[in-house]
Amino acid sequence: MLDTHSSRLPDQYGLDDFQHTAIGLRQVRYPEDMPLLYRWMHAGHVIPQWHLNKPTTELNVHFEKMLADDHQRLYLISVNGQWVGYAEIYEAARDRLARYYPAEPEDIGWHLLIGELSAYGKGHLRPIVRTLSHFIFQHTPARRIVGESDHSVQAYEVVAEGLCYESKGLIHMPEKIAMLYLCDRDRFLAAYPLEANPLGVQAGVAP
Repeated sequence: MLDTHSSRLPDQYGLDDFQHTAIGLRQVRYPEDMPLLYRWMHAGHVIPQWHLNKPTTELNVHFEKMLADDHQRLYLISVNGQWVGYAEIYEAARDRLARYYPAEPEDIGWHLLIGELSAYGKGHLRPIVRTLSHFIFQHTPARRIVGESDHSVQAYEVVAEGLCYESKGLIHMPEKIAMLYLCDRDRFLAAYPLEANPLGVQAGVAP
């Protein structure tokens, strides 16, 4: 694997959120995690956004390609020790997103799904996004984090402003109309300093 910002990200990370919610990240393990990812990708609330409700073999091929791509890292997300979701953290300038906005070389983006139905709509989005943002700013030189969520998903709009993600307008992608968000490092860290008790690479991360 090439030496990239993505390849230098740690395999595990945890943050004890200010609301006393332990959020953990752990790199996707293939093929061990595929049954869980298969179940999430076939969940009714996930299909309309991700369109990955594929047969087992096709989904395995998809994730093999994703894991071999050196511009991104894939993570499972835990809340208080329970796996609830999945995230892709990627280098935006090397991603197709760079066709839709003037990407800077060190911009980092993320995609997120909360796959576990019991965790969906339970207020976990804010601490998860906050943890992803701390993780990126701690472990990459990014001055900005970029997001491009489907404009119809109102939950992101509600969370974005409170976490220093500024909307920059709509972009028209083949599969969706997305709202482009940018989060500035200095503004975010001023609002959410790391005195919020980072847990290190083990605590808060499910095994």
